[in-house]
Amino acid sequence: MVPDRRDRRVIESHRVASAAFLTAGVFGVVAFGWSLWVLWMGGSWWGPLHAFLAGGVVLAISGAAQMFTVTWSAAPAPGRVVTAGQRWAVTVGVTSVLVGVSAGWIPVIGAGALLVMSGLVTLAVSLVATVRRSLLRRFDLSARFYVLALVAGTLGVGLGGLMAFGITGAWHSRIRMTHLHLNLIGLVGFTIVGTLPTLLPTIAHHKAVSGYEARWGWWLAVASTLVLAVGAVGGEAAVGVGTLLAGVSLVVVLLGVVGRLGRRGLVGRLPYLQVVTGCLWLAAWTVVDAGKLLSGANPEPFQGWTMAAVTAGIGQVLAGSLAYLVPVLVGPGPRLARNFDRTHRRAVLPLLAANGVGAGLVLGLAVPATVCAGLWLLDFGYRMAGLERSVGDGPDDGQPRSSPGPRPLRARRSLGPNPGSGSVGPEHG
Repeated sequence: MVPDRRDRRVIESHRVASAAFLTAGVFGVVAFGWSLWVLWMGGSWWGPLHAFLAGGVVLAISGAAQMFTVTWSAAPAPGRVVTAGQRWAVTVGVTSVLVGVSAGWIPVIGAGALLVMSGLVTLAVSLVATVRRSLLRRFDLSARFYVLALVAGTLGVGLGGLMAFGITGAWHSRIRMTHLHLNLIGLVGFTIVGTLPTLLPTIAHHKAVSGYEARWGWWLAVASTLVLAVGAVGGEAAVGVGTLLAGVSLVVVLLGVVGRLGRRGLVGRLPYLQVVTGCLWLAAWTVVDAGKLLSGANPEPFQGWTMAAVTAGIGQVLAGSLAYLVPVLVGPGPRLARNFDRTHRRAVLPLLAANGVGAGLVLGLAVPATVCAGLWLLDFGYRMAGLERSVGDGPDDGQPRSSPGPRPLRARRSLGPNPGSGSVGPEHG
C-alpha cells in the first residue's frame, strides 16, 4: 500500500530541508572563500555578504520554514515539483545576481532578481496552503512571521533589482538603505523571531513555553515592516524607527522565551547558547543602527556593526540551528544521541570564535576577525563531517515515523517534541 501523504509528511519535509541545507552550505563556502579574496586582493564586501545572506541564509530559511510548517501543522508536505522549483529559483537567481553584478551584466541581474522574488513568493504561497490544510493550529503565529518575512524580502529584492537597472536616480541612497533593512531585518530577522518560541524550547528538550510575548512581537514586526517599506520615501528617520521596532520585537520574544525556560534552557548547550547569543548581537545592532539613522546618518552597509550582525548575529543563529537540526535529519536514535553529543559539546571554542568575529569587525580588526572566522568554520565543518550516518537510515528511507529522536530516559522528559502531545516543535524533535 502507498502511504498517505499526511503519513509521509515528516519524511518529505526532511527531504526538502536536507536539500535546501546542502545548497545553503555551498553558498556558505563560496561566501567564506570570497571573503578571503577580498581581504587578500581588496574589493567590495558586497559579494561575500550577498552570497551568505541571499544564498546561504535564504535557502536555509526555505528548508527550515517548510519543514517546521509541515510538521507543526500535521499537514501534507507540498509537492516535490513545488519545493524543487522554489529551491532552484532561489539558487539560480542568487547565482545570476552574483555573476551579473561581478561582470556588470544588467539583464542577468534583473533576471536573477525576478527568479529570487518568484522563489520567495512560491515559498509564501506553499506555506499558506500548508497551514490551510492544517490539523493543528497552535503554531499559526510562527507561520505568520514567516509569511511576513517573505513579503518583506520580496519587496527588498525588488528594490535591489531597481538599483541594478540604474533607474533609482537621486533616490538611490535611500532605496539601497531600505533594500538592506527589508532583507536583513524583515526577511531574515522576522524569520528568526517567529521561530524562537518553538525552536529554543525544542533545543532545550522542554515543553512549549507560552505567553503574550510572541503576539506583542508579531504586531511590532508588522509595524516595523510597514514603516520600513516607506523608507525610500521617508528617509533615514523612517528606516530608523522601523529598525528600532524590529529590535524591540526581537528582544521581547527572546527575553520571554529565555525567561520562561530559565536554567533549563542550558540543557541545549552549544545550539541554545549560539542562537541566544546571535540574537543578542542582532538586537545590539538594531539599537546602534537605529541611533545612527535617527541622527540623520546613513550607515555604510558593509562595515562595522552591519557585518558583525551578519556574521556573529545571523551566523550564530544559523550555526546553532543547524547544530540541532542536521543530526535530526541524519537519522534516528541511538545515533541521534551520539550526533547530538558531537554537535552540542565543547562550546567554548565556537562561542569564542564566533563572538571574536563580531568584536573584530566592530573594532575594525580585519585579520583577527578572519582568523576567528576560520577557526569557527573549521570547528563547524569538523562537527558536521563526523556525524554518523548509515545508508537507508536518513529521511529518505521511505519509512514513515512520527519521532526519529531517541526514547526518553524518563517519562517526564522527551527529546522529540510532538505537536499532538502538548510539546512544542516539529515531530522531528
